Amino acid sequence: FITACGSGIVVLGTVLSLPLLVTAIIGFIGRVSGDTRLPVLRLATRNLARNSGRSAATAATLFVCVLVGSALFVGLSSLNASFDAILYHSSPVDARILGITPQTDTAQLTKQVKAVNGIKDATYVPTLDLTQNVNGESKDITVDVIDLKAIAPIARSTSGLEGLDDKTLIVGGIYDIPDGSTVTLTGAAGSVELKARVQEGWGAAISPAVAQRLNGDTPTNTTMWVRSTGNSMTPDTEHALNTAIRGQEMMVSGSASASEQMSTMFNKLSLVIYLVLGAALAIALSGLANTTDVSVLERIREIGVLRATGSPRSEIRSLIVTEGTLLAFVGGTLGLTIGTTLGAAGALSVVDESYGVSVSIPYLTLISISIITLLVGMTASLRPARRAASVPPVMALAED
Repeated sequence: FITACGSGIVVLGTVLSLPLLVTAIIGFIGRVSGDTRLPVLRLATRNLARNSGRSAATAATLFVCVLVGSALFVGLSSLNASFDAILYHSSPVDARILGITPQTDTAQLTKQVKAVNGIKDATYVPTLDLTQNVNGESKDITVDVIDLKAIAPIARSTSGLEGLDDKTLIVGGIYDIPDGSTVTLTGAAGSVELKARVQEGWGAAISPAVAQRLNGDTPTNTTMWVRSTGNSMTPDTEHALNTAIRGQEMMVSGSASASEQMSTMFNKLSLVIYLVLGAALAIALSGLANTTDVSVLERIREIGVLRATGSPRSEIRSLIVTEGTLLAFVGGTLGLTIGTTLGAAGALSVVDESYGVSVSIPYLTLISISIITLLVGMTASLRPARRAASVPPVMALAED
């Protein structure tokens, strides 16, 4: 909420101060260009600075388009780049094979799984069906019995399990158990009181010693945790894993499908942003062309003086096109700078810092937006520039 409000204030403040910003930037460009080195550029900056209100209004159109586009692309790129870290935090195990009963030949299953190309290692994690009692309210709960040493080679991260001991129950927020509350678990062999610690990514978990007190030597169902080679499990490996256990009344729950779905979603969102930004720039092109047309009509006499004093048609055309390109440059640069900053801030505020979110700047996309913005400003000025250059000096000087 704070980031959203702050972003709104920044955008509103920038829009309101555009006349000052445009004048300052245009003035700086004019001073750098000099009177003799680039006379057309110098004259264009003077014309734009002289009518700062209209210049700011023209630049504002492209400023808003570029700001929104760059903010969305930077935010989306940052979330996409951070997705693996988010996935590891919320699902630190590459794949889980569910449905393993006491009757399952675990040795044969292990052999089948490890024979799959792309599988590095696997281990079994017992699961217990227990009864929980919190503040007098009883519910059924299924917990994993996690041996930290056994899962260390399998899990991508053990973040969140640091507090797991013989007096602690690790639970996710979905279980609606207050952090620090006392929970009584009851199993086939007895009951145990534990202190709840809310940590995401692991479901409900207890230590092997607690499981022994709750269940004794009663056979239990288990889940196989699987680690793949590389940085994450690929869809092909997950598919091969499903094929290996087919017909055994088991199922694979893996991170590859989630990663693939998220990647597809990011691509679709990027396409939508491209289309919306393209439509916005097309509308801006029409508006800028009309605004430049009006500006040319109001400066007919000035153009006539330039023509009468020896300025060729090409120089008049260059002047009008330079003015349009300058405004596109100023509006696009401001939009790109502020949009990139707001997009990065938005990505950092949406995702918890503990997930390891990182800011990713899509340089190629932003450069493309900058080039397209300049082309929009240049294209919008072509028709007015031709009209200005075609006005006879005598007719222009006769205008009141």
